[in-house]
Amino acid sequence: MHPIISSGKHTRVKLTVDYSTNTFTFLPTHSCLKQRRRQFLNVIALLLLWNATADAYQLLSLPEPPSQLTTTESIHSLLAEHWARTSSNALASQKFYENLNSRPAIVCVAYAVNRLQQNKTKEAKLVAEKITETFPGNLDGWMLKAWLNALEDNFDTSLVSIRSLNNHLTDSVDLPIEIKSSIYSRMGRLIGYMEGPVAHRVNQNLLHATTQSVINNAPRKHLKEFNSGRAQVLEKYTEIKNSQAQKKNEELAKVAERDQKIEQILNRENESLSDSEKKLSEEIERVRQDADARISTLESQGSEIEQERIAASFEIQKRQNRLQYLYEQLAILNLGPVSQLWAYDPRIEIRNIEFQISQRRSDWNGFSFRLRNISGEISRLQITAQQRTNLLTKELKKLNGSRRRNLGKLARIASGPQIADGKKNAMKIRATSLITYDEISEELYRQEILNQFPRN
Repeated sequence: MHPIISSGKHTRVKLTVDYSTNTFTFLPTHSCLKQRRRQFLNVIALLLLWNATADAYQLLSLPEPPSQLTTTESIHSLLAEHWARTSSNALASQKFYENLNSRPAIVCVAYAVNRLQQNKTKEAKLVAEKITETFPGNLDGWMLKAWLNALEDNFDTSLVSIRSLNNHLTDSVDLPIEIKSSIYSRMGRLIGYMEGPVAHRVNQNLLHATTQSVINNAPRKHLKEFNSGRAQVLEKYTEIKNSQAQKKNEELAKVAERDQKIEQILNRENESLSDSEKKLSEEIERVRQDADARISTLESQGSEIEQERIAASFEIQKRQNRLQYLYEQLAILNLGPVSQLWAYDPRIEIRNIEFQISQRRSDWNGFSFRLRNISGEISRLQITAQQRTNLLTKELKKLNGSRRRNLGKLARIASGPQIADGKKNAMKIRATSLITYDEISEELYRQEILNQFPRN
């Protein structure tokens, strides 16, 4: 593009456009500035429209007239009646296509577009593969196969499909220039995509060979469009990477600032948690010591009472032995004649001993009752102390867990600011996704096919 020549206060320029080479020719002449400016803007608008149109074509292999009525009906069923993106339409269009007796190439292409519209990418790829097998001269099949395989990271298959598309494109001498331009531009974008955003995952030898194959066969004008498509992708990729690097730095700065505040909060919180843990540990120890002290006192009391109970048992046993002897003496006296010389009567002692045994048994029962009370009190103290320490220990574990989590967060912060995985993945997907650089418009594809098959 030649520069506009400026002379003094006025600019003298007249623009003519060579639409075949897409270049400007500037001829000096005298005219009013407003008219020259309007002419220049009109030419720019025409060029932008021409370039947009060149890339706008989706349908590549135009159907040969006349078309059968059944073909028209099939096209409208797939691209009109069952076009809206719903599960019922997805199933209905699938059944309709499977039941067709005749499937011309254009109907297969329409179904592939329908599958894209219904978010059935894998099915669309299978249809595209079938088109290339059944109709090898159909350019839509090769383009869809190349694009869909690139979309699903099957780069070798995509490159081989581009080579086949390029070979068939060379043989298509009667293809309108606008459609050729659209094809070369899209091939350029696909090659550019594999040269830049996903280069590390692409077979470089096959990529280079495919690129050279297109370059060697492309006419000069279309070679320019092919290289322009490559350059557009690489420029956009560079722009995205630079933008993402800037956003990454900005995000890291925000994260670092946020982490600094969080670090201060976590440190204060950990100090508070440590104090609380210390107090809880001391409380647990106090509860245990208090319970142990009270239990020790009770056990000491119980030991004394037990000794008294043993002594009472011993006294009872000793008196029971004496009582047994007296019972035997009384029996002997009762069997013999009464002697006037026998003045001793054991029944008096028997009554005294029985009374004493009764008293000692009462004492023994009292000692046993007191021992049971002490044992019950010890059990109650043990249960209460255990419940209290369990509750305090549970709270201590919670505090300890919180402090350890905080320490983990502090360790992460100490390792440096990090961007969230979700944001990193989103940035990576945007930079390496095919649709960021080239996207098939199902709606435009649909309309171009329907335009070829109007209903009377």
